[in-house]
Amino acid sequence: MRAFDFDHTIYDGYSYRDFVFFTTARRPWVLLWLPVIIVVLLLKVCRLIKMKHVVEWVLWPYLRFKRIDEFIVKFWDKNEKKVGKWYLDMREDDDVVISATPSFFLEEICRRIGVKTLIATEIDRKTGKVVDPYCYREGKLERLRMAFGDSVRLQAYYTDTPKDSTLLGFAEEGYIVKKGKITRVR
Repeated sequence: MRAFDFDHTIYDGYSYRDFVFFTTARRPWVLLWLPVIIVVLLLKVCRLIKMKHVVEWVLWPYLRFKRIDEFIVKFWDKNEKKVGKWYLDMREDDDVVISATPSFFLEEICRRIGVKTLIATEIDRKTGKVVDPYCYREGKLERLRMAFGDSVRLQAYYTDTPKDSTLLGFAEEGYIVKKGKITRVR
């Protein structure tokens, strides 16, 4: 089994940030939330709050959309082209996408590109709270083991950053992907 990070790896960019811009252009009232987001990001830069809390604060207004699932489909209609051809050419049926991006957002694109197993951040859509463990850095391995058991074996892991060191170190082979160029690092 191989695992792939999604943003800046399979997808050229940060998909959820692109979605925020996409939806804000269609629902400009969300801009009223911008001062809150700026404060939250400053708190994160100062290391006063954890990344999972940043996600909760940033995500909150978008979960208030009555038809968010329709926005997600329309977003992927427009942005599916940003999925890397390199990945589509090498995709296998047992590939796993492991991402900190919310699962409800990635389910549509994973279905479209044929990824059957998605491990991503779970969000309580009513409260906007991240369901632990947060699928970020060490949490990715924890979620992988929750899905496949403690004896899970990972042949290869592909990511855009060495900061994903937990899964890079866990996999038999580790790869860094930059703009579709794959470099073996382990």
